[in-house]
Amino acid sequence: MISVNSFKGLPFEHESFLIKEYDSFVTTCNYIKLFVTTSDVNYMLVHENDKLIDVLIYDINGDTATCLNSLAYLDQKIFRSFANHLFDSFPSIKKIEYPSSYNNYTLNKSVLTLRSDDYVISLPLTTDEYFQNLGSSTRSNIRKHKNKFLRDYPQANFITKIGSEIEKGIVDKIIQLNFERIKSKGEIPHSNHTHTNDFYKYSQYYGCVSYIEIDGLIVAGSIAFVLNKSIYSYFIAHDNNFSKYNAGQLGLIYLIQTSIEKGLSELHLLWGETDYKTRFLAKPRPMYSYIVYKTLSRHFITSKIKEMFSLVLYQFKRSKLAKPLKRVLKKFQKKSFQELSKLEYMFLIFSNSYLLFCL
Repeated sequence: MISVNSFKGLPFEHESFLIKEYDSFVTTCNYIKLFVTTSDVNYMLVHENDKLIDVLIYDINGDTATCLNSLAYLDQKIFRSFANHLFDSFPSIKKIEYPSSYNNYTLNKSVLTLRSDDYVISLPLTTDEYFQNLGSSTRSNIRKHKNKFLRDYPQANFITKIGSEIEKGIVDKIIQLNFERIKSKGEIPHSNHTHTNDFYKYSQYYGCVSYIEIDGLIVAGSIAFVLNKSIYSYFIAHDNNFSKYNAGQLGLIYLIQTSIEKGLSELHLLWGETDYKTRFLAKPRPMYSYIVYKTLSRHFITSKIKEMFSLVLYQFKRSKLAKPLKRVLKKFQKKSFQELSKLEYMFLIFSNSYLLFCL
């Protein structure tokens, strides 16, 4: 029999349980304390026959409760018990939000919103096995740039530091390089760049930094977080002055090598589709966001309609039509309609008609 009990605050005494159960760098009390703005944070202990089987952290803000167990697999039966308990115990709560789950639930009065995929590398037992699995051109490219880099900078050091070994200056420098790299591409840096001190504090618990240094200068590096057998790469950066060596790629390869040597099973490159993630063998893992409503309100109905559109768009994105359409659209960005070939033009019309038909 399942029983649930709620308590105020963060369950620091159950931090080790959260790490063991979820392997998620965002489902820890220390992460929530540093990075999540909360109004009224609580936690729920779930027992089955007096055995603790889950710990759920949630925040209440007005008529909305938000489950903070993110980037995680949460059992549907437990989530249903969690939702029922909140609706019964807090009459003011009208909806429950679950922003980031790996599970595709079937829940009454719920709306599913598909999010960007988490890209995950399944790590083999050895670095040699990983390199053998890479495409031949990727292997050749890595070898060429690394040899050129080491020929020009034989004094370069490849360094890894864990937890309390990590100095604030290292975190500051890697985030600064990431910030400069993003700006150089004409993009807007993420707001998390302003949380440098918080990332340093969090790195003292679960951090893993791997970086390449030349005469005391960091030219490439990663800030990641290790939970059990999983590692999450949050910042990857390199000095633009070393772009000709593909320094960012060298830094990522060093992080992968470090992860394999430490016996980790998964490297999460997190959300967003990019070519380099595919080349380095990362596979998409869908993430879902849910809103569970207390009643069949008007807002629930309109949200459900939006969900239908979102599902169609997601299915199209993952279909065989999506890749060639992206290629045609990329060409179209540089050309006028008149410059498209007849086949490209027909494909563009057909794919858009197909999408409209699905909607």
